[in-house]
Amino acid sequence: MWAKVAEVVDRVEAELDVLVTAIEDRVVARVQATHGALSATLQEALRRALSATVRDVLARLRSQAELPQELPPDLIELARLCASSRCDLTELADAWLLGQEVFWDRFQVVAERTLADPAVCWDVVKAARVRLRGHAARISGLFRRACESEVARAAGIHGGRRLRAVSRALEGQWVDPGELGYDLAYHHIAAVADASQPLVALARRTERQVLLVEAPDGAVWGWLGGRTRISDSDLDALIAWQNSRDGLVAFGEPAAGIAGFAASHHQALEARTIAAATNHHAVRFADLRLLIALLRDGDLAKEFIERELGELDDPGERMRELRETLRAYLEHGQSVSATAAVRRRDRKTIERQLRSAEVLIHHRVSDRCDALLVALRISDILRHRT
Repeated sequence: MWAKVAEVVDRVEAELDVLVTAIEDRVVARVQATHGALSATLQEALRRALSATVRDVLARLRSQAELPQELPPDLIELARLCASSRCDLTELADAWLLGQEVFWDRFQVVAERTLADPAVCWDVVKAARVRLRGHAARISGLFRRACESEVARAAGIHGGRRLRAVSRALEGQWVDPGELGYDLAYHHIAAVADASQPLVALARRTERQVLLVEAPDGAVWGWLGGRTRISDSDLDALIAWQNSRDGLVAFGEPAAGIAGFAASHHQALEARTIAAATNHHAVRFADLRLLIALLRDGDLAKEFIERELGELDDPGERMRELRETLRAYLEHGQSVSATAAVRRRDRKTIERQLRSAEVLIHHRVSDRCDALLVALRISDILRHRT
């Protein structure tokens, strides 16, 4: 069987330029549809990277090698160019995921032309697909991490010097823009993320300057700066956009000058605590003021939970199940049908659990629905902290 696979691989490689051009056309069309034309330098690097990827695929089919553990040099160079040009790498990171459709179409055509027996042809294509299962996702993941690493390196976020300069600014000391790479006199929006790439993409989307630094805990602190204040509606739209993407980002409120630089940052840090506990991709401090105010006073938060939830906050699997159902019910318009869908339970089970919760809190859910939802969220956050 593998001799037949190698025979088809040889024929595909003989037409490599045609295949790479077809893959390039598919990828470039997707990128241009959302971000405009690529520079000549970037497009040439993309072609070399795609050619290297196809060669790697064909070599692995010949040798039956395992999935790659590192990127070919041409893909590393493409990652470097993406970072230096601040190109949105989303489509490029998935370039081979897009291109594999073209590859397998071509592989099928060549196999049918090379092998006379349709059954043998089918077996060859099937064997090749099984051998390369997971290859596209592996290449995409390696490339995405390489891009993030290059973005971080280019931004200097791993440098201790940058972190020390930011720390001085957070203490209220003026830092020269030449040293910081950012103007403290700007209007700022601070953000805290798990990685640098979401913040770079957000800066590009807002056309604002970006300052990034790796925090001691491994998070990435960022500031988006500009000469004018971003409006609340524009910030909400930005958060909605980030919520549809990967990566956790917590935002502070818009603020100006060196005092605003620190204030917005501290707000973002507080918002991040809640984002991590509630599985939101993007949160804004202003939307969480009540939760944050209660969480600042641990005793007050616990008293509030005890008053609103009572026995419902007790440990144990049954109480956890009731809390999750009640929270889903409150977060989905108090709809039993929606709650049943979210919780993957039948309606009767949801109704029974809601009645049990009402017995424990000593009133109907509808009587204090807002306070109950806040208490449930705070309870989850406190459990997440421990």
